Amino acid sequence: MQKNNFILEHYPDKLQAKIERRDRQKRANTPNYINGNIFQLVLDDLKLWRVGTLKVSFKGGDASLHQKIANVANSWSDFGNLQFDFGYDPESGEYRKWTTRDKSHIRVGFEYDGYWSLVGNDSVDEEIIDPGDISLNLSGFDALLPSNWEGTVLHEFGHAIGFHHEHQTQDIECDFDWPKLYDYLGGPPNYWPKSKVDHNLRQLRTGSYTYSAHDRHSIMHYSFPAWMFITKEESRCFTDENNTLSEEDKKMMSIAYPFANEDVQKLDSYRMGNLEVLIETKGTTESIHNLHKKHLEYYQAQRTDM
Repeated sequence: MQKNNFILEHYPDKLQAKIERRDRQKRANTPNYINGNIFQLVLDDLKLWRVGTLKVSFKGGDASLHQKIANVANSWSDFGNLQFDFGYDPESGEYRKWTTRDKSHIRVGFEYDGYWSLVGNDSVDEEIIDPGDISLNLSGFDALLPSNWEGTVLHEFGHAIGFHHEHQTQDIECDFDWPKLYDYLGGPPNYWPKSKVDHNLRQLRTGSYTYSAHDRHSIMHYSFPAWMFITKEESRCFTDENNTLSEEDKKMMSIAYPFANEDVQKLDSYRMGNLEVLIETKGTTESIHNLHKKHLEYYQAQRTDM
């Protein structure tokens, strides 16, 4: 791949600024450990949805495109207790269409630059995104499907259900050639400042609930060109493009969204306990306090309905 053809996945600047501000607020005055768990692990876990069904809507595109996307995205549901409701109407042959105050869990659009998705339930956090705003973008899919479109759909829906980039795993640190990256990504067509390069490529602070050993075959692993690494093709983070779910992806999906009721109950109790501690934490902003409180009330309602 030529350097001038390589464009990385990234959020629009305004959206990324909101995410970073919200994350700073979440970290502020939060204890290092919550119920014996590293606080960042707890916060990452709380981005995962509860088992069940997520509503999806489409802004733009036709029914044929919607069907293609739905069929591919549903592959995730084969391995975990989480389904997508695309609002398919067998009489009209249409799928759920976006509305101006849309509160679907995932709102798919095609109008912005690049491919990106908010991670997990960030898509319904009104501190960073308003109802009706697109939460998953597949640029240009409504005009022409790229050759690797199926892998792109799996990757972005992987983010939408709460999974981070595999190349940012805590298990290993990719040997990126940072001076080259800052220089290249700071120019066309990306025009990224150093902070955006670090946000998208640097190793995450801690693992998430679904932490596992580095999986270079994961659908969540970028296929970077060899020039980005000090050891080129010998880098542990260099891999061919992945367009299908790996065995580790399937395993992590089953852990994050278990089928067994006993495992669901354990996850519910774990998250509710953590949310109770976060709600009682002194010094958090009112908006973050209300976010945790609303999250806890959601879990309590789900347990009552069972």
